[in-house]
This record gives sequence, structure tokens and C-alpha cells, in this order.
Amino acid sequence: MMTINSKHLTGCTRVAVFAAIALATFASATAADWGTLKGRFVLDGDLGEPTALTVSKDVEYCGKNNLVDESIAVGEGNALKNVFVYLYLKRGKSVDIHPDLAEPSSEPVVLDNHGCRFEPHVALLRTGQTLEVRNSDKGIGHNTNFTLLKNPAFNEMVTNDSPIKKMFTKSESYPSSAVCSIHPWMKAHVLIRDNPYMATSGEDGSFVIEKIPAGTHEFIFWQESSGNLKKLSVGKSKTSRKGRAKLKIPADGELDLGEIKVKLSDLRK
Repeated sequence: MMTINSKHLTGCTRVAVFAAIALATFASATAADWGTLKGRFVLDGDLGEPTALTVSKDVEYCGKNNLVDESIAVGEGNALKNVFVYLYLKRGKSVDIHPDLAEPSSEPVVLDNHGCRFEPHVALLRTGQTLEVRNSDKGIGHNTNFTLLKNPAFNEMVTNDSPIKKMFTKSESYPSSAVCSIHPWMKAHVLIRDNPYMATSGEDGSFVIEKIPAGTHEFIFWQESSGNLKKLSVGKSKTSRKGRAKLKIPADGELDLGEIKVKLSDLRK
């Protein structure tokens, strides 16, 4: 720590020096006031081979894509993919956002109709960021029906040369579903939030949320087939019936929840 003999400082110099020290101390403190949350989801149970979907429309084209049920998707070692983890905020509450994440990305989140399925199957979207729905299936018509509770829903045709572009202003409490009215087996989920503190588990079942304000927060754990993941052991906590768990994010560190086991029987209820 810097020591200063204030006797040798003039009035103005003294103010300037101590202001600089205070600023440096504040910067040092705030730099450590952010942390990381991470973990890895594993399916506890044998899912077996994915269930083939019944293709009832545009069979000649869609039927060649080996389409399967993606409501429960696993990777190597029973890694559970596509689980949403995101910060819960009570109505009217807000959260400090790290300066690096203050503005949503200028790049759109793309939801593509490709091979008669949505790619990706799950997506994250900030308010103020563009959602772009594309159709890469040449000669095949797709209709995107997007169900929303707090933002205007839409149900529109999407052509090969004219993507649908939407922007939303309000957070949705849960992931919103997108379906194709022409091809009823097609489904995806998009989570729309007004802050960046959200993630989905990847191919290896892992997720990471960075630069979270240090302190205790509630997070929601949600999976397509069951919705809220209830009574789930996440580190030293358990989720409530609403899929929420209180977790303490360390300053300038990380909270690693380790392996989070999700029972197959709980997903199939």
C-alpha cells in the first residue's frame, strides 16, 4: 500500500494525490467484483437411440435428413445438451452489467430452417439484438410460428431469399418456442433476456456464464422436455419447484458446480 506524508503536500496537491489513490482503490475493487458460473450436465439414465420423427410433409426432401427427436439430446459420455441456465430477476429488479457486456452484440442471432429442422435447436438473444430467421432449404417453404408472452408473437412465411428479421424489447421469463406450421415436427427454443447472464449446455454438457456481479443470485435451470428442473442438485444447493437455485458468485473467481446429474425419469414426466 502506498504511504504519503501529507505534511509535504500543498492543499491542491494533497487533494489530487488522495483523489488518485481513491480512484485506484475503487478501480481495484470493482475489477474484482465479477465472477464466473460454470458446470457440466450429465444425463443419469440410458436414453437409447434417438427416436426417429414421422415426416408427413415434403417427404421426398425432408425424409432424407434422418430427423430425430431432439427434446432430450445427449453427447459423448451422456453429456446433456441444450439445458438453459440464466439469471432470475424479480419483476422490476435489474442487475449490474459488466462494461464489456453492456451493449448487445450487433451481430444477429440466426435461426435457420435447414434440413427440415431448426439450426440451432436452442439459442440466446439479448433485447435490442436482431433475430434473423432464414430458410436454407431450397424450394421448400417454411413457416415460422414464434410464441411469445411479453413481446409480439409472429407467424410468418420465410423464403430462401428473404429472411425474417425481428427485434424484441422485453425479457421473456422462459425460453420461447419456435415451430414450423408446415412441418409440425420442427421445433426450437430461444431465450430472450435484457441482460447477458445466460447460457446453454453444449456438446459436452458444459456451460459457462462470465462476468457476473459478485454476490448471491438466483438462477433458473430449464430443459425442453420437462421445463423447470426441480430438486436438482447444483453444487451445494438444490433447485426449487420453479427450477431456481441461489448461488454465491465469488469476486474475481469462479463457482464451478461440477457434474450436475439430471435423472432421465425426471425429464420424461
